[in-house]
Amino acid sequence: MWHSGSPTSSDAALRAHLHRWWSRCELASLETTLDLETGRHCPTCGSDAHGRPWVRLPDGTTPHVSLSRCGDHLVTVVADHPVGVDVESIAAVSARWDPTLVLHPSEAAHDLKEMRPRAHDLKEMRTPGTQAQERAATWCHKEAILKALGTGLTTPMSEIRVADWEVADIPAPQGCWASTAIIRQTGSGGSSTA
Repeated sequence: MWHSGSPTSSDAALRAHLHRWWSRCELASLETTLDLETGRHCPTCGSDAHGRPWVRLPDGTTPHVSLSRCGDHLVTVVADHPVGVDVESIAAVSARWDPTLVLHPSEAAHDLKEMRPRAHDLKEMRTPGTQAQERAATWCHKEAILKALGTGLTTPMSEIRVADWEVADIPAPQGCWASTAIIRQTGSGGSSTA
């Protein structure tokens, strides 16, 4: 869900998304107010000031959540499985592109367009692919995967091979690229960080 107006608080935006998500659940018929808890957890240092977002709903469930910000643009996702989302400025990715830091060894040998067969890109919503767009797509895919894994950029992007994961491009504001990744698991959802 995209949040407009440059929300100052990503937690407030996440809460707004969760209110909308909760209203679609069958439990919403209980007509309870959505008194949810949100927070952050860094798996590296244990801090609650930064790191992966988490949420606990009134019924005790902990859906998986992710968010990403790029300038005035903020996007949040909520899912029953580990999920990640990333949005990046196409120009900014292109300016800092270093294939040795981003590409897996098996990807470096191939054209970027060949890396995306599993991505469900929305070509009809975008102009024809340029090298800058392909780089931004690759970056977003990898960062979304790392967020879904819960490691973020503590895992080098070059260790991730996009073709091994379920990723999808999502419509993004002009000049940006956005992608999600989901790791489907058996059983019910729930965050391991809450």
